[in-house]
Parts: sequence; structure tokens; C-alpha cells
Amino acid sequence: MKLQQLRFILAIADNDLNITQASESLYTSQPGVSKQLRLLEEELDIKIFERNGKNLSGITPAGQVVLEKANAIMEQIEGIKQYSNEQNPNRRPLPVATKPFTNNSTASNVATFGLVAA
Repeated sequence: MKLQQLRFILAIADNDLNITQASESLYTSQPGVSKQLRLLEEELDIKIFERNGKNLSGITPAGQVVLEKANAIMEQIEGIKQYSNEQNPNRRPLPVATKPFTNNSTASNVATFGLVAA
């Protein structure tokens, strides 16, 4: 089980069981979300969502429990991140954006100064 899979099932539930909308909200592909859902259901041996053909039509009782636990896990992760930020107030991510034609010197400068590329 991967945290990404938990994010995916929560996004599906938050987007009215629409995998296409969920994938757009996650900035990823619909086939990738569908595959990860299938892999998670196979690993857990639980159907999280009810299906009507290829469409999701509801959340199973077992799926509701999985979603509640996934939500609790994600809240715990956010709590850990918040705690880490409180302990390291000077450590903040620095997004670096460049034009597509920028040469590799930008990447080497990022590496030299110990910045993490997002």
C-alpha cells in the first residue's frame, strides 16, 4: 500500500466518484489513477467502490471504512509535516521556476546551494 494510492481514493471520493475529475485534481493521468485503485483493491482484497459497468456508482461499506482510515492517515501525515515546520522555522521549500530554454547552469546552482528541485 502506498500513500499515493490513499490520496487517489480520497480524491475519487471527493470528486463524486469521477476518476477523470479526481485525476485532474491530482494533476495525473486517469489510467494511472484507475490502475492504482485496482492495485489497492487487489492488495486489500476489498472493493472500495461499487461499479456500474466501468463507472463507479457508490462506496461499499468496507470502502467507507478504508476511506475513513485513509483520511485519518493523511491527517496524521499533515500533522507530522506541521510539527516539522514548527521545529525548523528557517527550513522552507523554495520553488524554482525556469523557462524551458534555460541551460543546465540553473540546475547546478540549485545543487550548489543545497536547494531541492520540486
